[in-house]
Amino acid sequence: MHQTSDVAGIIEQFSVFYPFTLDPFQREAIETFLAGDSVMVAAPTGTGKTVVAEFGVYEAFRRGGRVMYTTPIKALSNQKFRDLRVIYGDNVGLLTGDITENADAPIVVMTTEVLRNMLLQTPWELDAVDCIIFDEVHYIADPERGTTWEEAIILCPEHIQLICLSATVSNADEIAQWISRTHRPIHLVTHYERAVPLSLYYFLDKKLHLVIDEHGRQVADFPNTGGELRRQMMRGGLSSEQRRQAEQAEPPPWEIIRALQTQDMLPAIYFLFSRRDCEDYAQRFALMRPNLVKDDKIRQEINTVVENYLSQMRLEDRELAQVQQIASLAQLGIGFHHAGLLPILKQLVEVLFSRGLMQVVFATDTLALGVNMPARSVVIGRMTKWDGRRRRPLTPNEFQQMAGRAGRRGMDERGSVVVPYSPWMSFREMLEIATGELEPVRSSFAIRYNTVLNLWDPPHGTRVRHMLQQSLSQFQTARRVREIEDLIIEVGREIDAVPQGCLIGLDGGDELLDEYRGLNATINALRGRERRLQREVHALRLNLDQRPWPEPGRQALRRAFRELPAGVIVHLRRGGWAVYLGRAASGGVGLFLTGHEVVLLAEYRQIDYLAAGEPAVEVPSQLTELEEPVEDVRPLIGQAALDEIWRQVADLELPDLDALLAEHRAQQEARLASERARLEQELREHREQLQAINTERRNHPCHTCPRRKEHQNNLKRVAQLERERAALQAELGRELTNEEERVRRLIRGIRDVLHRFGYLYRGYPTAKADTLANVFDTNGLVICEMIDRGFLDKLNPADVAEVFSWFAYDRDFRFANTYSLPNRLVLLRRRLDDLEREILMAERQNNLFITTGHNDGFYGAVRAWCHGATVSRILEQIELSEGDLVLTFNKTLDLMRQVREMLAHAMPEHPLRDVLERAEALVKRDIVEQSLAIGFLPLSQSMSGSVDDDIAADEAEIDRGD
Repeated sequence: MHQTSDVAGIIEQFSVFYPFTLDPFQREAIETFLAGDSVMVAAPTGTGKTVVAEFGVYEAFRRGGRVMYTTPIKALSNQKFRDLRVIYGDNVGLLTGDITENADAPIVVMTTEVLRNMLLQTPWELDAVDCIIFDEVHYIADPERGTTWEEAIILCPEHIQLICLSATVSNADEIAQWISRTHRPIHLVTHYERAVPLSLYYFLDKKLHLVIDEHGRQVADFPNTGGELRRQMMRGGLSSEQRRQAEQAEPPPWEIIRALQTQDMLPAIYFLFSRRDCEDYAQRFALMRPNLVKDDKIRQEINTVVENYLSQMRLEDRELAQVQQIASLAQLGIGFHHAGLLPILKQLVEVLFSRGLMQVVFATDTLALGVNMPARSVVIGRMTKWDGRRRRPLTPNEFQQMAGRAGRRGMDERGSVVVPYSPWMSFREMLEIATGELEPVRSSFAIRYNTVLNLWDPPHGTRVRHMLQQSLSQFQTARRVREIEDLIIEVGREIDAVPQGCLIGLDGGDELLDEYRGLNATINALRGRERRLQREVHALRLNLDQRPWPEPGRQALRRAFRELPAGVIVHLRRGGWAVYLGRAASGGVGLFLTGHEVVLLAEYRQIDYLAAGEPAVEVPSQLTELEEPVEDVRPLIGQAALDEIWRQVADLELPDLDALLAEHRAQQEARLASERARLEQELREHREQLQAINTERRNHPCHTCPRRKEHQNNLKRVAQLERERAALQAELGRELTNEEERVRRLIRGIRDVLHRFGYLYRGYPTAKADTLANVFDTNGLVICEMIDRGFLDKLNPADVAEVFSWFAYDRDFRFANTYSLPNRLVLLRRRLDDLEREILMAERQNNLFITTGHNDGFYGAVRAWCHGATVSRILEQIELSEGDLVLTFNKTLDLMRQVREMLAHAMPEHPLRDVLERAEALVKRDIVEQSLAIGFLPLSQSMSGSVDDDIAADEAEIDRGD
């Protein structure tokens, strides 16, 4: 802890290293660190996050402590090592797995993987460490490296202060919360404003159109531009001619570069997503002889730098096609950069560009995730990329990562991002990506066998369970648990906020209201009972109204009356016998004569009897022509005619239905009399009870209370909230149980696989466990089983290196390969296939996906190299880039080193140790050995003269400004 005056003095002393004033966010982060807290800085590329990390180095060194600076990849570690050595000299060490230099220095730069391995195997080495810097902490989302980052943070001792640097991500606060929970509280400092503002241009019709200015304002729109061919393809496909036209419609890169050159917007990085495109576009642009290098002095500087780098290579390697391409393009101020470049050529391009000696670099997006190479302008040549499964649009994160390379602090007033018109993507879609919300960082944590065995405490692996529960993956998965916990707390606050008790101050207010609510409930129950008794009494009355003969159904009557003639006799439920006269103008069943009146029947159910044979009488036409009811027909037809109608009816000798009904009712009344009396008596008693309860309620203190409803609503609200809380607590219990079961299944699955192959026995590590615990490779289980089963016994060093190379090539890419293997290695590959099937089957049975298996397409190259073949000769037989080949050789070396060091620890007498050492010596020669040292020494030691010293100084200064 420092006093305020001390803090100001320390920051003042440190700030003299920089040609600019520290920003408020940098000062906030530094002050947090000086206060003894960990700090996480989330800010865009180019805003100066590295200043905070460099202060951590400065402060730890100043007070005599030890600091570790971790980066995700070796190239970044090498660059940071060079930069820090310029300032701190021999006080800086480097650990990248294949290189160990000055490991006990007070300042050590390393890859995050090396730190993770130390934390697992030799954690006591961090007892004296004061600070660890995690550069590019958003790499937690990287499928290959993310697990390493999480394990390193989880295992990091609590006494160590952390400085975490991250690009701008939408969930930086979540990452900080996770670190605070799993390590120690960390203060998040966010900054959204770039030191060099960005402008966005749209290249259309051979012109650069400003779309978003440096203030973030949209100043132009092209609403109906772009994406035409994609829409055409969705409507019905494209012809070859349309595709050819599409290619011609897209602006060629050289057209864009010339526009940038005209407006003094170079140097530029031109991002593409294909290695071949990077190389082809650079070569095609060079054929146009662009006038990018105009000064003889600059041309001489380029030649000096190129010659210094190429002089480190063997003469035959200098003749490689890739080397010749880079060297010739560099003379024109052009370069390309991708993962398939030789490491020495990557650094050559980076140095030339950083020195301002290269004006255009065509690069894949791996450059955006790598070393510090800012430009004045960035061109994002494609807004879609192939991700291994499909072609998809860029994410806002990917766009921003590349765009962040534009604008050099202290050199440019603004950076420029250019997106070309594309017939495959509309302007509006492009703009949505360019300005869209950043996607959150998601954990890619995946448990591995060596981690499990290093942490395993028998017999149940409690530390492994702790590791899983502490992971960011678990933290994000358990978000629903935290949400439920927060909801439970919030519901509790709502319950506490509801007023309790009587609102007008009566003693026992809640009890009085409960009593009043009980009276209401009783009244409601009695009213319900009253309604039920009334329905039962009504049902008895309906029984009395039933006919002792079968009544005609509604549908039968409907069919009959469609053709029924006037004069037919029917019996009405209310009215006795009646004569049908015909349909009425107003609808209904029809008009009927009853006595001297004509009535309208509205419903068929009013007819309860229709005699068989449909007996009829004759009726005067005056009646059949009626359209409406008539109260008295005698004025129409006279009394005599009316009497005649009813005489005819009497002559029909129809049954006396009224007498039958009267007799039936008398019988029913006699049968139901006692039940009816009981129901009526019960109904009277209920009404008396209801009246008494109503009187009691009217006299209750709560009945006339003006705030009764408010009080009642409060009680209802509390009851509702308590039900919600109970439901949430039940859900929380289920979620916790499910999550615990998921972790339990995972540990059980790993334990069962390790038991299956003899690394655990009844929960305790066996002698074999030390082998797998010290191999940090995805296929560690396969490799250790190969050794245990004697697959590599009696193999010579070249063959051993060849076998390990099968696990070193990890690109998902098919290529031509004309090499053949000797029979002994062919047979070994068959045994290896059987072993991998056995392991993969055991993993799948336990729902695990850890082992990937060897690459069956890469073979022959390392064996040929060990037998003296040159890179150019190997590339004639295997269709790979020089960089991919050397990278695979380096990974082979790293894997053999891991196994050799494992044997030294676990099985020191094993003969494979000596074979591996000789195999490494065979592989580590010429261009491979030279690639391991690239970037390891400060540039001033790999060049000569004042120009080289300037390069070292400029690089260090540029990175301090990041």
